[in-house]
Amino acid sequence: MANRHLARTIALQTLFEWDFTAGKKDIKKIFNYTKEEFAPDFDDQGFSFALIKNVTAKQKELDNIIASFAPDWPIDQITITDRNVLRIGVYELKLDPDIPPKVAINESIELAKAFGGDSSGKFVNGVLGSIYKEMIKNGEKQDLSSQGIREVSAGGMVYRKEDDGYYFALILDAYDKWTFSKGKVEKDEKEEDAALRELTEETGLKKLTSKGYLGETEVKVHKPNEKPYRKLIKYFLVEAKDKKLIVPNVTELKDVKWFPLKDAFDRLDYDNAKDIFNIGLEKLGLK
Repeated sequence: MANRHLARTIALQTLFEWDFTAGKKDIKKIFNYTKEEFAPDFDDQGFSFALIKNVTAKQKELDNIIASFAPDWPIDQITITDRNVLRIGVYELKLDPDIPPKVAINESIELAKAFGGDSSGKFVNGVLGSIYKEMIKNGEKQDLSSQGIREVSAGGMVYRKEDDGYYFALILDAYDKWTFSKGKVEKDEKEEDAALRELTEETGLKKLTSKGYLGETEVKVHKPNEKPYRKLIKYFLVEAKDKKLIVPNVTELKDVKWFPLKDAFDRLDYDNAKDIFNIGLEKLGLK
């Protein structure tokens, strides 16, 4: 179990007992007992109790947010587990600048599934998802560095249409995995322009036209002697009018090939690339 997930689990168990006793028991004693019982040797650098203190200090504010996004469920009618999972999730999503939104949402869903009822995960996902959509609309928590993202890349699902059907250009990366071409977005460069530039550099194709945005994925980058960091990749659907591919003379790429529609999906080696491929097929009316 990842350290932060275990820390959130301890926080949830503590908050559950504190809430169950209507706040009458000393929360520090509950926390100490819970940690000693379930993770006596675990050193979370104070993360669990800091989370507990922040959630309890902001409880009224958090409950008001929950109530506004779950109007059919008065706060006292939500189960104790779900209520406190939501408090943790809303705090990390709305008020903690160091927690990426997707981490806050995913961690809360996992807690709900592990400790709540059969529908808890779906309920928590619905409430937090609605809150996050509102945040995006209002431009909240959109600074990428505050979300732990150190780099933004752009790439594309490149296709060409022939009389016998559609073909898709895939690259073979340094790990011998077939995927989509992508590269770093330079300072002041538009993501769509970066995608077209990278596609030309990595495939040799020159007559490329963007047909719109497909979606984004996140990956964790591991480099020698560097701390792992998160990278955001934005993908575009790109039509090619030429078909001559040129393998670039770089160590990061080993090959580039056209694959017919019936083979392209199966050749993709990354699940997130397959997700983007399915979105692209829908946009092309092929699914």
